[in-house]
Amino acid sequence: MVPIQIIAIGETSVNSFYYNQLDQYGKIIYDAIRNNKENMKTGTYRIDFERQFNDLLHEENGEQILNTAFQSAWNAYTYDNMDVFYIDVEKLTLTTTTTSIGSFSTYTVELSNGENASYLDDNFNSQSIINNQLLSLEAMRSEICRQLQNYSTIDKVRQVHNWLIENVEYDVDLSTDEPYSIIGALTEGEAVCEGYARSFKYIMDGLGVPCVLISGIGTNSDGETESHAWNYVQIEGKWYAIDVTWDDPIIIGNGYLTEELQYRHFLKGSRTFFETHTEDGYITSNGMEFDFPELSEVDYY
Repeated sequence: MVPIQIIAIGETSVNSFYYNQLDQYGKIIYDAIRNNKENMKTGTYRIDFERQFNDLLHEENGEQILNTAFQSAWNAYTYDNMDVFYIDVEKLTLTTTTTSIGSFSTYTVELSNGENASYLDDNFNSQSIINNQLLSLEAMRSEICRQLQNYSTIDKVRQVHNWLIENVEYDVDLSTDEPYSIIGALTEGEAVCEGYARSFKYIMDGLGVPCVLISGIGTNSDGETESHAWNYVQIEGKWYAIDVTWDDPIIIGNGYLTEELQYRHFLKGSRTFFETHTEDGYITSNGMEFDFPELSEVDYY
């Protein structure tokens, strides 16, 4: 089981669950992105690693190791931090420059927008737009946290689970601009599974409840499989699974969401949950494989 670590920074909690699993190179990259979070809102800020990877790049397969470290660091960063929806990783470029004097070479590395005008998502193309959106999201989260501040952990988890079900609809046609992020769910009211799961974690982070975003494969009642995202939360020292998306099914006709359906995937243990869900630690094919918290074998209830 991989431990979860919450690092308090002022009034903000940085969940470092995935960060803790990175190698030394991945942590250097993750730290640089985290430390330059404000600067990167410009979309053109360059992170200069100088010669930090020089020794690595002199090794056999050093470039491949560095590229894997970068992708893994980015995966970890976006799975630990739900509020970096405004960066398009496909526009980020890790550039290595070689300086040679005779038979000696020195390698410097830089992370930038490369030949792109910016590495910002097209829907968030200015720092003011980003900050306004973040302020709106934080205001919403703060109000939810204020209302739940005196609740027990289990009741906080239940209330946020229910609030998302009541206020978010599944974006069947991908008609919203940001269905995979907290923007789709919390601002536009529509999202796919990743948007649901990210929003649940975003609010749990504000409440100080240990929560992890999980990726894998879901198998529906017809035996069909698809890429899926959900959450694990820690209650009373044990981890339980929550799939808010599947607890908010699309009801056809005059049907309604019964309590049984609404809590079908709520605080489940491995014995039950893994009947329909399969973990996959490879967030992307070109990154490292991450471990997930070990679930309680039995359901919370």
